[in-house]
Amino acid sequence: MNQQETTDPDAVDTDDVDLEAETDDDQLAGFLAIRRRIERAADSIIGHPLDTISEISPTDEGWMAVVDVVERRAVPDTQDILGRYELTLDSDGAIQGYQRLDRFRRGDTVAFD
Repeated sequence: MNQQETTDPDAVDTDDVDLEAETDDDQLAGFLAIRRRIERAADSIIGHPLDTISEISPTDEGWMAVVDVVERRAVPDTQDILGRYELTLDSDGAIQGYQRLDRFRRGDTVAFD
C-alpha cells in the first residue's frame, strides 16, 4: 500500500530542518521552515499583523520573502490597507532586514502610494 505524502505545512516538523538543503525533499522542508519562522516573527518585526506570505526564494546569502500585512483594518474588509514588505533572512533563517515595497487596498487591483 502506498503511503500518502502530506502537503499540510502545519503537519511538517520544521524545528530541526537544515535550511541549506541539497535534495528536493530537504529543499521543501527548508521552505516550510522559513515560512514558519516568517509567520512567527513578521508581525512583531514589522509592527502589523501578517495577512499572507506571497513569495519565498532562496538567495546566495540566505532567503528572501515577500509578505502582506494589515496596516489598517476597515469595514468592509475590502477597504483594509495592506502593506507589502520584502524580508531578507540569513542562511539560518534569522530576519536581517525588511523594506516596504508598496501599499494597497485589499479590494484594489492597482497599488497606490
